[in-house]
Amino acid sequence: MKKKLIQATCLFFVMMLIFTILSRVSDSVNVIQIQTKNPANQMITHEVKGSGKVEGSQEVAVFVLENLQVEQVMVHAGQTVKKGDILLKLFQNSIQAALKNLDDKIKTLEGQAKDLESQKKVNSQKRAAEQAWAGNSYDLAVQSGNVSVDNARAEVQIAQQRLDEFYREKEAKTSGDDLSGFTDGEEGFNDGEITVTQEDDSATETALQDDLRARQEALNEVIAGRNQTLASAGKAVSDASTPEASDSTLENVQRELENARADMEKVTVLQSTEGVISSPSDGVIKSLSVQTGDLTGQTAAVVLYSADGALRMTGTISKEDIKYVSAGADVKITDNNNNDISGATVENITENKEDNDIRDLSIIIPADSLSIGQSGDFSISKDAGPYSCCVPLSALYQENGKVYVYVTDTENTVLGTVMVARKVEVTVQDKNQTTAALGEGSLSTDQAVIVQADRELKDGSRVRISEN
Repeated sequence: MKKKLIQATCLFFVMMLIFTILSRVSDSVNVIQIQTKNPANQMITHEVKGSGKVEGSQEVAVFVLENLQVEQVMVHAGQTVKKGDILLKLFQNSIQAALKNLDDKIKTLEGQAKDLESQKKVNSQKRAAEQAWAGNSYDLAVQSGNVSVDNARAEVQIAQQRLDEFYREKEAKTSGDDLSGFTDGEEGFNDGEITVTQEDDSATETALQDDLRARQEALNEVIAGRNQTLASAGKAVSDASTPEASDSTLENVQRELENARADMEKVTVLQSTEGVISSPSDGVIKSLSVQTGDLTGQTAAVVLYSADGALRMTGTISKEDIKYVSAGADVKITDNNNNDISGATVENITENKEDNDIRDLSIIIPADSLSIGQSGDFSISKDAGPYSCCVPLSALYQENGKVYVYVTDTENTVLGTVMVARKVEVTVQDKNQTTAALGEGSLSTDQAVIVQADRELKDGSRVRISEN
């Protein structure tokens, strides 16, 4: 009996142990396992990455006279060339035709320039003669007008003198003891003779006054005529002195003639080189505007990057990353062999012509670091902060436009004190690809922020720290 009691007791404890283990296993399966981290005071490093292609910073344009036919293009874009390497060849018959056309053009322009110079000389002589004639005519008009005025003024003076002399004689007759009205031995007065004399004096006075008035009117007419003649002569002088309208025909012909002669020299050089166009310097071909059989135009036939200039890498970044990149910033370059290149700097940032959400980035890289045409990756870093409350980006959740994190808390249950997750709303000041800086007062540094969970979290979910 005692033996059976001992066996029953042992079986009871074994069953209790089994149930305890099963309970713990069940609890470990149902409780969310998490990893936590306390907020830290740190910098937020923003890293802008991209890829680009190496170009030269100094371009050299090779121009060829227009309308010459290309016989053969000897290079292609991206090709490395040395100074003196053949870029393209032109047809000889095209060069001969250009020489003949230019020769005819030069002869025609020389004839035009000669005719225009002759016409300009004739016009100058004619204008000088017109100015001299107008000046002489004005001087003659002044002299003639003054003589006419002087003569008319003299006639007025003579008429005035005659009238003044009449008045003096008349006064002499009537003053003093004038007895010319009496006869010797007669006591009577000869009234008839006195009446006749008075009538004659009155008629003479009227005639002299009319003559003076007529001569004064004649003087005024002479003065008016002289002024009108001088005004006409003065206008002729002014017209003759008026500057001629500008005419640049001769200058344009002379300029065109100079250009034609310069083109003739260029074509003559091409003839001597049998139509060969050579590279002016060491470099890499950037672009070509002609192909075999094309006619050369106004644009550069070949553009190459000179090996003498600095190297430039060009790439693109997003519009949002502009605030992290500035001219002069240090750039880390990695080539296709994963070799890091230091010493590169941002040259400038410009708008992309095709996409407004993209910006073109130009980076100056050290000489001899990469070759023109080679590709590579770039990385630009910029620190912000420090911020007092930084957490891993994995701790952030977002719902209905609100951002929140989960922190650990404790809760008393019938099973005792357990760990639970609590939702806390936060504001984000800044963030990069791995870390977020939260606003002041969002969390305290001693709060454990859940940064990873093995399943979905909810406010109040039971959690426990993962042992791994």
